[in-house]
Amino acid sequence: MSADEIVARIRSNLELKVVLSVALTVGVWGLYLSLQRHPLFPVTPLEGGWMDRSIPFLPGAVYLYESIWLLMPIAPWLMKSREELYGYSKGIALVAAASFAVFFFYPTSCPRPKGFQTGSLLYGALIQIDSELNAWPSLHAAFAVFHGACCQAVFSAGRWCGTIRWVVWIWAFGIVVSTLLTKQHVLFDALAGATLGFVGYALCCRSTKPAAEDMKEA
Repeated sequence: MSADEIVARIRSNLELKVVLSVALTVGVWGLYLSLQRHPLFPVTPLEGGWMDRSIPFLPGAVYLYESIWLLMPIAPWLMKSREELYGYSKGIALVAAASFAVFFFYPTSCPRPKGFQTGSLLYGALIQIDSELNAWPSLHAAFAVFHGACCQAVFSAGRWCGTIRWVVWIWAFGIVVSTLLTKQHVLFDALAGATLGFVGYALCCRSTKPAAEDMKEA
């Protein structure tokens, strides 16, 4: 894509993108934090298996973990049609609703390493805002995979698009791995979340194709 095409894509349905971005962000993360703060059922701790115990605790991976906030806007802001945006919104809603149903009826937690002192302000902020609850499935992993798949569709043609798709998938995979390195989740959580992300995309976005003129190489 050329710079002009990127600007044109961002401007396409701009008001709708702003409304959906605000509504989805406030709605999803507001409910997520509310469920963390007020569990109504007994919380089940997830200890993890031998693979989780073999994965090192690297609090510095929080930078990769939080980079999801940079990944998530790419696909929706480069979508041109309302059909694509509505499919994207339905996918986000489906992934979130399925996760929230589990968080509500079967709350789980992923205990963090005890007595650890970190000099990382970002990691310190993360553990202050995001508690140990809402572990399974990993919504972080779900959204990383979901947005990776959306980017796969958006970057479907063009001279550099094949390379970009690889970069995005490596990035998304790195985010999933970072959920384990920061001990935000165990492997069971991450796999369940990644699967949920794929399912959400397949059910709501896979059949949504960009218009033919959008597929031309810039």
